[in-house]
Amino acid sequence: MKRLLLVWRTVYRASVYFHRDRCYDRATVIAYFGLLSFLPLAVLLVTLGALALGKDAAEKGTELFLQNVLYGLPPQVMIQVKSMQQQIWSGVGYLVLVFWTASKVFSKIETGLDQVFRVDKRRPFALRKVLAFALVGILSVLLVASVVVEGLLSTIDRFIDTTALAPLKELPIYQNVDSFVSRYVAPWSLTVLAFFSVYWLIPARSIPWRVALIGGSVAGSFWTALKVGFTYYISHMANYTRTYGALATVVVFLLWINLSACLLLWGAELAAVVGGFREEKSS
Repeated sequence: MKRLLLVWRTVYRASVYFHRDRCYDRATVIAYFGLLSFLPLAVLLVTLGALALGKDAAEKGTELFLQNVLYGLPPQVMIQVKSMQQQIWSGVGYLVLVFWTASKVFSKIETGLDQVFRVDKRRPFALRKVLAFALVGILSVLLVASVVVEGLLSTIDRFIDTTALAPLKELPIYQNVDSFVSRYVAPWSLTVLAFFSVYWLIPARSIPWRVALIGGSVAGSFWTALKVGFTYYISHMANYTRTYGALATVVVFLLWINLSACLLLWGAELAAVVGGFREEKSS
């Protein structure tokens, strides 16, 4: 009972600090720059992923990765990404512009997390830009990981086909477990890893890995549930196309990024409470 009460108090304090720090306003800023950074970031993911996986695998992996992160990814987006990716090596200026634009959203995330974790002195401007570029590389690693996980699951399926366990694949319980692992467990693991990396690496102060892991696990779990609920809401309850017409995709995209950014900052508030950063500041 005491443990449940402690959990409730921690969640409540995180929510109070979320409103006190005006994190919703910061989430709106992150959503705006996320919209601006989306295409350049996707182009960079394809470009960097192609160096490790090959162009075709990188394009497929990027599409799967973005579909897992974003709701309702229009098919024409990947067509535009492929067109821009072909021009990325056309000049140094274009490459720098793509990197700079893709890094803007990470700069806004860093600003929000520095406030949450009560950072007294921010990193120098040049170091902040280097970190933003490095985070693009980390996303590329997650892209490779998502492709590897998908390939591993496919390999396991093919291996079972060649053994005496092949008849098990016809059982409903096997199909349900296989679907659950591929649709929920694997994406959830990568999501938790992404949130953990953000909380551990981005703030301009030392964050214990256990604190970052707690915040990443809770926020990643809530984000996975939020995605399921948001998908159901858009599919069955809301009709943005009737209201916004051709702009419906942009509106839904912005709403989803805004909700995701709110959850990202709330998870940071939770980690800050668990890590004792609030008590440190008040004392």
